[in-house]
Amino acid sequence: MFRVSRVKRAMSLAAIATVFAAGCGSTAVTPSPSPTPVLTAPATGASQVAAASPTLNPAASCGHYTGPAATISYAIWGDTTELANQQKIVDAFMSMNPTIKVNVTVADWDTYWDKLQTSLAGGNAPDVFLMDGPLYPDYQTRNQLLDLTPLITRDGFDTSQLANLGVQDFTASDGHLYGLPRDLSTIALFYNKKMFDAAGISYPDATWNWDKLAQVAGQLTKQVNGQTQWGFYTETTDMENYWSELVWQAGGDIVGADKKTLLIDSDKAAQGIQFLQDLIYKDKVMAQPTPGGTGDLFENGQAAMEADGSWLVPSHIAAGIDFGVAPLPSGPAGQATSVNPSGVVVYKGTKSPDAAWEFVKCYTGPQMQQMVANLKASMPVNKDVLANVYAKSFDGAQTFADALAYAHLKPSFRGYNEFTTALQDELDSNVFNDNSKTAKAALDEVAPQLTKLLGQ
Repeated sequence: MFRVSRVKRAMSLAAIATVFAAGCGSTAVTPSPSPTPVLTAPATGASQVAAASPTLNPAASCGHYTGPAATISYAIWGDTTELANQQKIVDAFMSMNPTIKVNVTVADWDTYWDKLQTSLAGGNAPDVFLMDGPLYPDYQTRNQLLDLTPLITRDGFDTSQLANLGVQDFTASDGHLYGLPRDLSTIALFYNKKMFDAAGISYPDATWNWDKLAQVAGQLTKQVNGQTQWGFYTETTDMENYWSELVWQAGGDIVGADKKTLLIDSDKAAQGIQFLQDLIYKDKVMAQPTPGGTGDLFENGQAAMEADGSWLVPSHIAAGIDFGVAPLPSGPAGQATSVNPSGVVVYKGTKSPDAAWEFVKCYTGPQMQQMVANLKASMPVNKDVLANVYAKSFDGAQTFADALAYAHLKPSFRGYNEFTTALQDELDSNVFNDNSKTAKAALDEVAPQLTKLLGQ
């Protein structure tokens, strides 16, 4: 649920590979067998995983654990607020499963991955740990995660109750699940109602397109009490916040479905990124980004609109902003947003696989997912809770939930770290923080390097 403004990568892919190689000798613990499987494990495809009804087996629901008593560890990234939130969810799990004790640990983003890689190399990783969707293939393909499909089969756990894109993101190339999604985030358009009302401008809605966004942002960019009120703001330092959506809205893409073909250097992809550069330097409705960032100008009351993620809702509420939420304006190819699931995975070398699986399974169930919804910091992955609890939890929640219908998964592939670092560095240096190059020129410049990284 806790998100960072930019997904920073603390180690190079080569270093990650070295760390993983050192820990690949861990001995996996085989989960307790079930005498009568209720589901045949799928061969391929996310949609084929665990289609059985959970009513076929009581073990499919939370609170029916019959395995040995155990103490397991659960590692997350975040801050002290996230730790407190997760502790409440863990306490609820332990009340339903009194023979399982869960110890939660938290670390900031960079420290989290450093500690995880070190613990994997040493063969003493947490039993359950939080996984970012784009990084999942780097861990799954290195034989460090427990295959959950036999457990899903054994318990008759129905993954169709979970958001399809979330399940898809944690389905490996062999068709098996080595983790389950925990929550989701989509991107929409926040707007400051007070600023719109003062200007006599109607609120954004689903009819807006790029031209309308630029036009209204221009009307709302003005001097107020000696300070600039910007019409628009977004974070440029990660594709998720807005520029990947613009690429898709222009009809382009970042990589091909095979995850080996570079597409970001196409004319259509460049058109999307060029639109964002033009908002800064041509239309002058967005402040020029600076290295290190200037803070969230929308949250600081210095911008009328912001394209960003659902994870910002609690902090925007805490800032006292009277805001609304609208779909992102559509582009030449139509509407698009991004979705980035985070998930929970089990260490292959855990000594308590049944207890760890029980925790992962329960996290996607209605009781714990309702607690996720109540936090408003991310979207629950359980479809029923998403539609009936989260979507009604605040003004604008329905917009974030509806965005899943036209969402694209944030790219996820082995080598994502090096690829996105090279791409983002080029865009930061020459397109967003400085307009020394057009988007197309910058993408053409970095394309050979990106192509090599995709070929690893």
